[in-house]
Amino acid sequence: MTSLYTLEFILHSKNSSAKIVKSALAEFGNDLVVSQCQEQGESRNYKVKMTTEDPTLVFDLCSQLGRIRSIKIA
Repeated sequence: MTSLYTLEFILHSKNSSAKIVKSALAEFGNDLVVSQCQEQGESRNYKVKMTTEDPTLVFDLCSQLGRIRSIKIA
């Protein structure tokens, strides 16, 4: 039996759009919501919420897209 984790975090990225982030994460979980929450020049912050079996894979992928902040795991 596998456990599902609910992840919520902010992804700070310079070169990604919400569509790119969502596309990259789609295969790693369910109930995926990516919304832009702040923009500063070329940088954008996206709020990500999803359920996944392996948070490590999600965070490894996101670290390639930008900086991860404000992590909540339930």
